[in-house]
Amino acid sequence: MIVPIQKLIKTTIVAEKKARQLAEIRKDEPTWTSYLDEARRQRQLWQYVHYLVAGVDVQCGEGRERKEVETSRFDLLQSLAEAEWEKAKLCQDISGRLDGAAKQAVSQVFRQALRYSSEFLAMAQDELIRQTAD
Repeated sequence: MIVPIQKLIKTTIVAEKKARQLAEIRKDEPTWTSYLDEARRQRQLWQYVHYLVAGVDVQCGEGRERKEVETSRFDLLQSLAEAEWEKAKLCQDISGRLDGAAKQAVSQVFRQALRYSSEFLAMAQDELIRQTAD
């Protein structure tokens, strides 16, 4: 169960970075503030679950900084949608192995990941339409 949890942490970190890039592109969108807050909470949740399961702090390379490649808004939105879909799949995989409050937390993250995935896909579609119209 440790590997899926580590994948969830990595996926959350990647999504968080993509959202920060999008926030820099469109500072007028309030969506990113709430999404970034939620991503931070989820990352902390999974780090805590990892600590409970493995007994050690997780080392997923979140401190490693790579030079950000200029990416289009459409690509960032599409990447975010994929990351959220991946989180939903991982939550579904882990859910059967948990119980109590941990299972409820995973269920909530699963539902949020599905919702965010569909929202980001819709935003990506709108962006693609906007690009082709210009």
